[in-house]
Amino acid sequence: MTKKLLFRTFRAALTILLTSGCLWAQTTVTGKISDENGQPVPGVNIIEKGTTTGTSSNTEGHYTTTTLSENAVLIFSFVGYVTQEVPVNNRNTIDIQLSPDTKQLGEIVVVGYGTQQKKDLTGSIASADLAAFKESPNVSILQSLKGSLPGLTIGQTNQAGQEAAINIRGTSTLNGNTNPLIIVDGIIFNGRLSDINPSDVASADVLKDPSSKAVYGSQAANGVILITTKTGKVGQKPSITYSGSYAASSPTIRARLLDRDAYLQKVRDIEYLDAYTEASGYTEKNPDWDFSNSEMWSVQLAGIAAQNNIDWWGSLTQPALITNHSLEISGGSDKASYFLAGGYTNEKGYIKNDNYKRYTLRLNLDTQVADFLTVGSNLSGTISDFSGDSPTMARITGTTPLVSPTDENGEYVINPVGDLNLNPFLAYTNDNYEVQSRLVANLYAVLQVPGISGLSYRLNFGNNLKFFKDYGSSIYDAGRTGAAYKNDANQYEQTLDNIVNFSRSFGKHKLDLTAVYGYNTGRYDRTAATGSNFTDLDLSYNNLGLAAIQTITSSAWKEALLYQVMSAAYNFDGKYLLKGTLRRDGYSGFSKKHKTAVFPSIGFGWVVSEEGFFDVPAIRFLKIRGSYGENGNKAERYSSLARIVTADGSKYVFGDGGSTAIGRSINTLANNDLRWERTRGINIGLDFELFGNKLDGNIEYYNSNTTDLLWSQALPETSGFSEVLTNLGKINNKGFEFMLHSTPVSNRIISWDVAVNFSSNRNKIVRLLNEDLDGDGNEDDLISSGLFIGKSIGTLYNYQASGIWNVGEEVMTGFLPGSYRVVDQDGDGKISPDNDRVFLGRSEPAFQFGVQNALTFNRFTLRFFVSAIQGGKNGYLSANHPTGNLGTKGNATNSNWFDFYQMWSPRTPDAKYPNPWVVSSVSSSARAFYQRNFVRLQDVSLAYNFDNNLISKIGARHLKLYISAKNPLTLTKWDGWDPETGQGITSTNAYPVMKSYSLGLELTF
Repeated sequence: MTKKLLFRTFRAALTILLTSGCLWAQTTVTGKISDENGQPVPGVNIIEKGTTTGTSSNTEGHYTTTTLSENAVLIFSFVGYVTQEVPVNNRNTIDIQLSPDTKQLGEIVVVGYGTQQKKDLTGSIASADLAAFKESPNVSILQSLKGSLPGLTIGQTNQAGQEAAINIRGTSTLNGNTNPLIIVDGIIFNGRLSDINPSDVASADVLKDPSSKAVYGSQAANGVILITTKTGKVGQKPSITYSGSYAASSPTIRARLLDRDAYLQKVRDIEYLDAYTEASGYTEKNPDWDFSNSEMWSVQLAGIAAQNNIDWWGSLTQPALITNHSLEISGGSDKASYFLAGGYTNEKGYIKNDNYKRYTLRLNLDTQVADFLTVGSNLSGTISDFSGDSPTMARITGTTPLVSPTDENGEYVINPVGDLNLNPFLAYTNDNYEVQSRLVANLYAVLQVPGISGLSYRLNFGNNLKFFKDYGSSIYDAGRTGAAYKNDANQYEQTLDNIVNFSRSFGKHKLDLTAVYGYNTGRYDRTAATGSNFTDLDLSYNNLGLAAIQTITSSAWKEALLYQVMSAAYNFDGKYLLKGTLRRDGYSGFSKKHKTAVFPSIGFGWVVSEEGFFDVPAIRFLKIRGSYGENGNKAERYSSLARIVTADGSKYVFGDGGSTAIGRSINTLANNDLRWERTRGINIGLDFELFGNKLDGNIEYYNSNTTDLLWSQALPETSGFSEVLTNLGKINNKGFEFMLHSTPVSNRIISWDVAVNFSSNRNKIVRLLNEDLDGDGNEDDLISSGLFIGKSIGTLYNYQASGIWNVGEEVMTGFLPGSYRVVDQDGDGKISPDNDRVFLGRSEPAFQFGVQNALTFNRFTLRFFVSAIQGGKNGYLSANHPTGNLGTKGNATNSNWFDFYQMWSPRTPDAKYPNPWVVSSVSSSARAFYQRNFVRLQDVSLAYNFDNNLISKIGARHLKLYISAKNPLTLTKWDGWDPETGQGITSTNAYPVMKSYSLGLELTF
């Protein structure tokens, strides 16, 4: 009895204890979930860790859930965002801000005519992390891609509004187009990527291997860049985002033109034989010599007497500024979404009047008009204003501090130095209007075929209209009689794509079929009118009829490209991947017999980590892939045709007093066998994720051969033509790349994300003309063109400079002290081009790399990006020689240059650089070559994201303030403005690369 009573009492107590414990542990938690911009995120999964209990957020981002455990931890997960685990700790309200997971976002990448899961790719496609450069003062999206992806090389810019050069995986052509194909929102884009506001871009993907590129066939030999602009979100409340920044820039190198004292010392050093005494070894001044004994022009001598010391550089430069403003409005209903954006950019270059303004407007609409039909449009307009003439660097650097820009009456002096070099200030008096406008209307419709699951039809219709206006006048042109001009041009491009896609899964089998039929056409018209010898130029270019001499010219062209594509992708059980593509292109620029070409490709992939036998805990994902493909390169339009001109030499007067008969003559020779330049290649890749996704990346190797190279072959003079465009030769291009991404530290307080990319490329000329004129049994090189069998395209073949001849040495015949000491390779005591030129190296780099770091601490985010290009043993070489426009001793005396370097003189026998004037034909062509290696801190930014509870008081959802710097530090041994641009100590048209410091904000309501 006692035992039963005790048992019942214990059971009741235990029940009460457990019941009360459960009641105590149950906690109702509510909150709101927002994204990185403070916008609500519907559909987020919220699950209590260790249970199946959970809920999801509604359309407003709100959620409510009840916990079952005393130490409950909630897991918040959503596609494209980092999963968060948050302890409840007896809280009833928990608001969450999700952070984008760039790795997961990259799981879906844009490919040719569609998208594909990254894990299913068989080719080499790289996706840019645009968020890493969002705070940088970038005028163009290209600046956000620079150095961030392996195999993609973006050139440096140093003038306002300048478009950067683009290269993907080196050079594989001699005379063909070297630019990659640009696709924006699925439509071919010809023109400046700077016309697109970087804030409007959602993603940028680069197709690099032959298989991925083959879907675009023609023009794809140089790679493909796919740009996708932003869209709204279905079911999203209206969101307004403003972003703006202000940046101040200055040259990365603090260089100045020689002032009066330095300039006069330079003249003395040039005239050292007379300006200094022989007895002193030309180091002590000769008291009997003055500057009138030099080759100084009279106006320079007058400047000495007047004690002139004019700072031309300071007067012709200005504070460089960049202002950016963007306003975005996006949202959507349950059936439609919209994105409306406007942008304004104002960039003032370092040289006065080097200005650029850009106005952009974009409207992207998507509407599901029926369950089976979606229509949409990508509409945009851009106005790029380059108005204003700025002086050229050649004119600035050629002007000495001894002369004044104005005379005693305050009027500009036309030729202040006394030579043909015009006063650089004259550019300010010009009336110049230069505006380019672009209107883009891309329309599409997607039909999900009723009754056939997975079958769809998409129609793309792209329209691209550009207007070019270049007007100007100058009272100083045409021998000061005045001149004016008006150039008007327009270009229209149209694209039509019919795309049929079938995608279906059958158990473990997945099949994707795509067929495309489309065309791309373009036409261009230009009319130009010029006038000179004006009686009245007050109306500038608006009344050319006042000119005594009037000229009208016009030009036009048109071209067409027709293409068909068949592509099939097969996936078995997520392990075995196969993709094949066949594309046929027809282009109007080739001969009748070869207007069309077929470009096939095939790719395969094996996901080893999905195999049952694979059991390596440290390796989460491992895929081996390979591909083969063929791509084409187009010739310039009308290249295969014989073109005629109505030159003056074709005019003839028949008889005395007869009228002039206009004749025509053939200007270029036709080639009825001109065909496509073709690149065939392979790509082998390895994708991996290691250590619980703490480390992921890929490794690539590629090898391609380009044949039927487009080349202007020289012809005998007896033919009546100097050259003809033809197909010849073969180039091999290969390289190695890798990309590594890691998150070494990641918790609620601090995180560290780092990405490293590396690429190395080599090209080699395999054959050229197939000629052996010297009979040595080997194919001849094209020495005059710098092309050599077995060597790279950038091979440097020249004399080898080894120091500088000094006073007192037994100088080789044909040289003087102060000129390069050229190595006598064959030891015959004389220098000749046939026997003493050698291979010095190559202009291409050995490798390049970039390192991106992102450190987050609470609400602070610090990003910094380091890029580098290295030449290895004998690569990335370039001549750095003080030639400029000097040429003779007199020009060197009367010209100026920057203080980048010290010139040789008997006073400075160990100087790095020789006299900048010609002493013999050999020394004038001899150059010292230096490596342009550099490591650059390219981008740095520090951002602070304000607490949502704080900014909600002003009705805001998101507020970020940031400061950033661009190019603040460059480590290099190169002398001159910048190693990457290759602009060294020469004084001709070399512009400085700028470093910028900016302040900006991003605000969302």
